[in-house]
Amino acid sequence: MDVLTDEVKEFQLKLEGILKEFLEQGRIEVYGNLRVVVTSFDRVACLKENTIYVSIKARGYPDSVLRYIIAHELAHLAVKRHTWRFWKVVGIIYPEYGTCKEELLKIVREEHNPHPSY
Repeated sequence: MDVLTDEVKEFQLKLEGILKEFLEQGRIEVYGNLRVVVTSFDRVACLKENTIYVSIKARGYPDSVLRYIIAHELAHLAVKRHTWRFWKVVGIIYPEYGTCKEELLKIVREEHNPHPSY
């Protein structure tokens, strides 16, 4: 049994559950099928057509941050650039996004510089 494969599948199911929950809330309407794919991208996540790609590196992130990541990518279906309208859509999808966004930024900074010099 490949443990990493099982971990990837479990992570994929978790992300799909978050996506399903957001879509069932009805705060954003999506046309066509939308899916989440776990990848080995360097980026945390991105949206291409109707697929949200999330890096496997995010599997250890807190659930609240994963929810923010999915909400962020869902918002890109409505607004492509990070304008005030975009952040308003993120807030509609996931009202608690502010603290989660900060937490993600902190995690990413620590991943890129785990041993800062003081």
